[in-house]
Amino acid sequence: MIPELGQIALLGALMVTILMGTLPLLGAATDNPRLMQVGTTGAIAQVVLVMLAFVMLSWAFAYQDFSVEYVARNSNSQLPMVYRLTAVWGSHEGSFLLWEAILCLWTFFVAVYSKKLPPRFRARVLGVLGLISFGFLLFILFSSNPFSRLVPPAAEGLDLNPLLQDPGMIIHPPMLYIGYVGFAVSFAFAVAAL
Repeated sequence: MIPELGQIALLGALMVTILMGTLPLLGAATDNPRLMQVGTTGAIAQVVLVMLAFVMLSWAFAYQDFSVEYVARNSNSQLPMVYRLTAVWGSHEGSFLLWEAILCLWTFFVAVYSKKLPPRFRARVLGVLGLISFGFLLFILFSSNPFSRLVPPAAEGLDLNPLLQDPGMIIHPPMLYIGYVGFAVSFAFAVAAL
């Protein structure tokens, strides 16, 4: 049930990004303040939904839900809890979900701390960030889904890659992604200014 909640949260976030990527841009073009406000509301809804999905995937790893294919391929019952939790981003599917979660956090911070910007410019920035999130969520859901089920469930998981069972893996990918994904904000500001 928990992985299905994560899947539903990702689908909800995808729907939010469709609105967030189009309505603020339309509002900026027509000078409609109600449509421009969708960017801020969408950023809040998106971060809640994607963080919920990330927590659901973390739960699946913490409680060893080997019915989830991604968990069965990257964890096992002998893996210490710290590595079970870092295995969330230990492979392709989880890395993209971590990337999207950080992108949603950046978008949320832009929405909250950019209130002094001109409304049309702000709406364009949030619209571009919404379109970027839409692309990532589309890829996650249809090409790299971390919530795919195994039928029948695995009795035991394989293991996390031994190269990733290192204390540096706890902090390295999140810190690296904070910087990489932060460039999306610069990109959104540049596109909005054009």
